[in-house]
Amino acid sequence: MEGLWQRVGERPHVEGLGREAAADVLLCAAILSGRIGSANQIEGAQEIAKDLASESFAAYDALGLRDKASEALVEVAHCYWREAAFDEARVTLRDALGRLTDGGELKALALLRLAVVESSDGKHAVALSILQEALSVAEPLRSHHLLGLCHNELAITFKNLYVAEGKSGDRLDHAFIEYTAASYHFEQAGHTRYCARVENNLGFLFYHAGRYDEGNEHLARSRRLFSSMKDAGSVAQVDETRARVLIAQGKNTESLKVIKPAVAALRNGGENALLAEALTTMGVALARLGRLDESLESFRLAATTAENAGDNNSAGLATLSGIEELHGALRRDELLSLYSRADELLSTCKDGDILSRLRAAARIALGPADRSGEASPVSGEGFVHADERTAKLLAFAHRAAVTSRPIVITGETGTGKEALARLIHTWSGRAGNFIPINCAAISDTLIESQLFGHVRGAFTDAHKDNPGAVREAAGGTLFLDEIGEINEHVQAKLLRLIELGEIQPVGSSAPAHVDVRIIAATNRHLRNSLLEGRFRKDLYYRLFTFEMFLLPLRERPLDALALARHFIAEQTIQYRKAVHFTDESVIGLSVLPLQGNARELRSIIERVILNAEDGDVITAEKLDEFRPATLIEPALPESIPPGFTLKRAVLEYERRVIELALAQVKGSVSHAATLLGYKHHQTFVAMLHMRHKELAGARKPVIPRNKTIFKRPSR
Repeated sequence: MEGLWQRVGERPHVEGLGREAAADVLLCAAILSGRIGSANQIEGAQEIAKDLASESFAAYDALGLRDKASEALVEVAHCYWREAAFDEARVTLRDALGRLTDGGELKALALLRLAVVESSDGKHAVALSILQEALSVAEPLRSHHLLGLCHNELAITFKNLYVAEGKSGDRLDHAFIEYTAASYHFEQAGHTRYCARVENNLGFLFYHAGRYDEGNEHLARSRRLFSSMKDAGSVAQVDETRARVLIAQGKNTESLKVIKPAVAALRNGGENALLAEALTTMGVALARLGRLDESLESFRLAATTAENAGDNNSAGLATLSGIEELHGALRRDELLSLYSRADELLSTCKDGDILSRLRAAARIALGPADRSGEASPVSGEGFVHADERTAKLLAFAHRAAVTSRPIVITGETGTGKEALARLIHTWSGRAGNFIPINCAAISDTLIESQLFGHVRGAFTDAHKDNPGAVREAAGGTLFLDEIGEINEHVQAKLLRLIELGEIQPVGSSAPAHVDVRIIAATNRHLRNSLLEGRFRKDLYYRLFTFEMFLLPLRERPLDALALARHFIAEQTIQYRKAVHFTDESVIGLSVLPLQGNARELRSIIERVILNAEDGDVITAEKLDEFRPATLIEPALPESIPPGFTLKRAVLEYERRVIELALAQVKGSVSHAATLLGYKHHQTFVAMLHMRHKELAGARKPVIPRNKTIFKRPSR
């Protein structure tokens, strides 16, 4: 290439060369432009590389050189991948694979690149399948270099799957095996640098698995290999990992001795991204040694260095580490300032572990009311309570209200989730409206339009523009009840709103920017939906910055008592009746096993007052109908008789309870199932046939009906 091409952005000199030779030079310039541009963050370098590779592809294609044309397409796809244009990269690689005439090294490389694209797009299982195909192509070729690349990428994919699947299963063990294989093949190929990198990755993985001795062995080998190449920057990078391992082992003094020279080496080498990581690790070591001022300075320098390198993620992590390590020594205003900065820097982060740490940092920053330990009084007007636990929850909600981050309120139906959300909106001081939306009450086909609006003509019944709930709540709060019911398409749009403050109404080509605070509520375990793939992981972690759990009312007897008195006063005024509840009856109301919580309690009190005469006194006995029926007490023998089995005794008791339930509902199986707490009567019927066939015959006979409800025309 000497004399033919000088730098990124300059067109190679191909005049006088043959067509194939010219195409070779163009492709070589494309490869170098892409690599150099990526390493040095040269703006427009990938577009330049794509243009050169595309030109070489056209030349190869015209010459009928299918394999070389495929090689050029692989490079075009690699440029797309660097730009995070995964769909374009995927399509281009499929085109390249389709043009190949044999299953040689180029096919294995194209499959490897395709697997990297899928993995980068979060499709790790797809990547694994492609890598297994790539390995089957590479193995007969006996190329240690190619096999090293395959095993290395397999290790990364297994590691990603381990994280994606909740850090369970044997994926991590597979990652260790694949990294070990990659190290062996790179060593056999004579690729010392590749081998050293894999050994460093192995050490880092063992560190995260808590297997520190094994981690140190691989890190020591990596360090020796990099030292043999006189690569001071890479040695410093390995030392940064070694320092982390030493911190995890409690060897903070040794860690500081290791990390200080690493920081100096990285500073001299101008490796700003790596320097930021090393400064963060040094900050942790200093904090653990009680050198708090030096630690804080190290964290701040790490964040500044990372920002200057354009790495907001590392800057956010440095700030987050500062909160975690120094929160006991910082004032409330300092903690809040650090948290706000970390939250801003990590606004686009989708890593579950990091977002979990960010939520924990939020709780630290908003922790006990102030550093003197005195609790700030919070007015809970609008949320009746008397329980100390509820008071603490309201105090936390009051502190969270002043931020703009999303809040999720969890709890059973009727525990007061919307009431708490309204209170948070009031405390927030936001000037806009509080707009509640029940996601469970809106069909999948309408929910997008209801939330994000639509333009006239967007669909059949769209006769006029609809701003949507989000824009109606602009400057205020959008309350999304039953958030777990929204479909994946709407989840994606909601994530964009939270991260970018941007929505796109149905039928509109232009996005709209909206400032709105999201408060979500659910009575479901969203983590289960997450594991089942019905709720987006990235949305889950962005929503759950603050989580507030409302206990069932039956577990808050003091709150139940206060609410009972509140509802009695409210309903007697509403119905203009002088009805008096005795103290015993009020206490009786507060200890009812309410499944519907405050909503059920209010309904019971309303029914009692409606049915009472003016001047009536409501005693505890008058509430008996609202208490659950007492179950049959099984008669216990004075001693265990011969031949007794617990299984038979339990079955007998179960049979007697079912008989009672069937008798009470006149033989209706579905009603008996409901009475006994079954959600689906088919489950109850199946149980009858399995364990109590004699009771299945006691079912209320089904009255046959005509096959059609329409009258037949008379003849």
